[in-house]
Amino acid sequence: MTGLAPTAERRVAELMSWALETAEVATTCREARRMCAARAVHHLPVVEGGILVGIVCTCDLRGASADDQLGRRMRTPVVTIRPDAPTWDALGTMRQADVGALPVLYHGFLIGIVTAGDLERAGLASTRGHCALCGARHHVRGTPRGRRCVACWEIESGGKQ
Repeated sequence: MTGLAPTAERRVAELMSWALETAEVATTCREARRMCAARAVHHLPVVEGGILVGIVCTCDLRGASADDQLGRRMRTPVVTIRPDAPTWDALGTMRQADVGALPVLYHGFLIGIVTAGDLERAGLASTRGHCALCGARHHVRGTPRGRRCVACWEIESGGKQ
């Protein structure tokens, strides 16, 4: 029999994006926003000297000063995954860590990224669910008041992050 393996048996390497945009720690938020928009991506691994040191999501850049450097906005430590890991492991890791993307490391080298969208397109369940207020399925995080998308969370909190 030919074709793709059932989703449960597939590996992260089959779903991840190999073409990867990264930014240096000193990159400004203005430049990071431009990079994300140009590539139509929501997650940007942050490197220093070629080594992964953090990750930013476009929601992490909201409200940031244009001249802020990514080193101040990035999330650390970075939750990563191996390319040979089963896709179900990626799904579980994203749910447990409440993240929307996992940089993929092979022997310590950044080789790609797998996102919640990649897993959903492959037929796995959503990693984050939906916003309890508006129903959005993108940029949803757990908050003290329940699951909220970034826009609803900013409205509720008055824009304070």
